[in-house]
Amino acid sequence: MDAPISIYLLSSSDCLMHVYDDMAEQYDNIYSDTYDAEFYLREAREADGPVLEIACGTGRILLRLLSSGVDIVGLDSSPSMLEVLKIKAKERGLNPKIFLADMRDFQLKKRFKLIIIPYRSILHLTNDDKRKALQTIVSHLAEGGRLILHTYNPSEEHLGMVNRFHMVDQEECSAADGRKYHIGWYMEFFPETDSGRYKIVLDFHDEHDRSHVYLMDLFFIRIEDMEKMLAGCGLKSMKKYCGFDYSGFNEDCREVLWIAER
Repeated sequence: MDAPISIYLLSSSDCLMHVYDDMAEQYDNIYSDTYDAEFYLREAREADGPVLEIACGTGRILLRLLSSGVDIVGLDSSPSMLEVLKIKAKERGLNPKIFLADMRDFQLKKRFKLIIIPYRSILHLTNDDKRKALQTIVSHLAEGGRLILHTYNPSEEHLGMVNRFHMVDQEECSAADGRKYHIGWYMEFFPETDSGRYKIVLDFHDEHDRSHVYLMDLFFIRIEDMEKMLAGCGLKSMKKYCGFDYSGFNEDCREVLWIAER
């Protein structure tokens, strides 16, 4: 009999993003990218110690690292996303240790050599909540341990997407079961809060009478403010890269990788 996969409840606080409970069933159809997986695997192996993934979701990164022998623990605030992760793990013969908790307020009896926050997940928080989350996260880093987080530096075009939803991207895709579908991403930018409201619309070609529509907010943070926030949480040796190939940062960089040390 397979060993059970446990979800540990650490906090009774509200989930950060209820939309992810609604999205869980379709999440892997919406976000199936693996372009960043090798980056996190390389960093996890270099850490040579336990790894914590914040906002592990359905296991896009966690299961890849776990299957490669990485000692990794996952944490997420969505019960439904973690249930999907459990199903995927069982299919692969894996037994991950995962916790149901709010990244702003959790407590584990362990310190980690590496903590990762992939796929811009920190941007779901306001700046005040980012600071709370980072303080909690840093308290779980071992001395000399590193934090890696992924943020987004919006373009001038995206900052001009005001007053209505504007299309950001669209794609024709195939699900794991062979079904074809169309997915569109839209955004409306709110200058007063430096935030973007995203609308994701997923339409299966064989389900013409129904669209799967999800709304979520991202709170962008300026590069200089992110630097100050990380330093204010006690992190040092900060480096930022443009994308996942360690290219040097420049103002035209959209995908920003931050690596800092405790």
